[in-house]
Amino acid sequence: MKTNPLGADTHSVSPGSTTSRVWLVAALAHTGEPADRPAVRDDLMRTWVPEPGSGYRTHDGRRRATWAQLHSRFDLVEVTP
Repeated sequence: MKTNPLGADTHSVSPGSTTSRVWLVAALAHTGEPADRPAVRDDLMRTWVPEPGSGYRTHDGRRRATWAQLHSRFDLVEVTP
């Protein structure tokens, strides 16, 4: 029997699922942006929403970042409606 030593769920989630995806901090070289560009919450509890183009911004508009910047600095959790 094979087990995941970290206890993390490593399977993909199908569209329409109520399970949130999680992205842990990773180096810039390994930061593929999800095709659906979800809104995410960082480990400082800021919500980031996608902007037209390739960026993300906080709800108040005071901060902007690319997916690669967010993923290299913060653990991210998908915000589900």
